[in-house]
Amino acid sequence: MSYPRITDRQSALPGAAPVGMPQGSDAADLMPVATALAELNEGELCGLIEATNMIDATKNVPQIVPGLLAWIGHACDWELNRRACVDSPLQSPDAAISPEEYAASIVAMMTLRARFDQDAGRNAGAVVALFDAMIRALTGGERRH
Repeated sequence: MSYPRITDRQSALPGAAPVGMPQGSDAADLMPVATALAELNEGELCGLIEATNMIDATKNVPQIVPGLLAWIGHACDWELNRRACVDSPLQSPDAAISPEEYAASIVAMMTLRARFDQDAGRNAGAVVALFDAMIRALTGGERRH
């Protein structure tokens, strides 16, 4: 799945735009993701997009969770677009991740979170918070347990 990206960030307003409400039936699960995305700076968002694209493009890495990578990239794109005043819905993980891939995606997300928290230390607080929110969205909070 491909998402349009804003390449010219010049049009973004200088101040942070208010966090938009995700649309659809998953809005309650996605609001913490939207809030966590708003806490990341542009470099962190672009870094996450680049990392998901690099993993996706690397042929030596088995593509166990391509839908998860697509969803992480989409969420970061969505936030950059939101800051540039481009309004579009934040898609739920269901839009990118197949049912067969869900369990592996949850494990992969938890592994990424633990690894990033361990390797980056205190500087990773906002990204770890994003991963926590994404894990809650993937698991459906209390509803899927």
